[in-house]
Amino acid sequence: MPPVLGVVTIGQSPRPDLERVFLAQAPEARVRVVGALDGLDTHEIADLSRRATEYPLLVRLVDGSTREIGIEWLHPLVERRAQELATEGAQAVVVACAGDFPACRCDVPVILPGRLVPQEAAARSERKRVGIVTPVERQARAAGAKWLADGFLPVVTWASPVKHSEIVRASDLMRGADVDVVVLDCMGHDATYAEEFARRSGKPVFTAQEVAAQAAARHLR
Repeated sequence: MPPVLGVVTIGQSPRPDLERVFLAQAPEARVRVVGALDGLDTHEIADLSRRATEYPLLVRLVDGSTREIGIEWLHPLVERRAQELATEGAQAVVVACAGDFPACRCDVPVILPGRLVPQEAAARSERKRVGIVTPVERQARAAGAKWLADGFLPVVTWASPVKHSEIVRASDLMRGADVDVVVLDCMGHDATYAEEFARRSGKPVFTAQEVAAQAAARHLR
């Protein structure tokens, strides 16, 4: 039997884009992607998105639309899905969020990209001058505080993974910034997005996606 890797997206499944990313790093695995918001109706999701929060996360729904929902409201839903995957045989679970996501109680290792990405950034920037691209403007302040606490000198902006005009604005800003590397700090930013961002900004770029996928593959070996 192939090893099973669980992935919990903070929105809804299916997410074939995430499945492809993790399979590319762990082709021997069976990747199971589930969504924290799976099974919720439109009214329940609307209620979550209306709740006050200091740390909104961008979530993608099955119809391709997006919402912003506070990290504190998503955490218990993600934790429940992670444990369900563990119970069903997953050897490790990835929380598909690059933000400062809290630890999840689970019977198997839970990979939190937000804790791994700074390690990669430190390896790529001796000066610790990094550009950080969050998916939504309201997340920028919390992201800046997180990266400062991690010992970096960040330049923070935002660009939705589904709005091309925002990649243009954000990459133009990073072109003029004194940073060694740019982090696309959202699990929705993919390799194609990174290639365009690097071309426009003239800066080295990496994604939370690639860091998470590489870490997951190591857990399955």
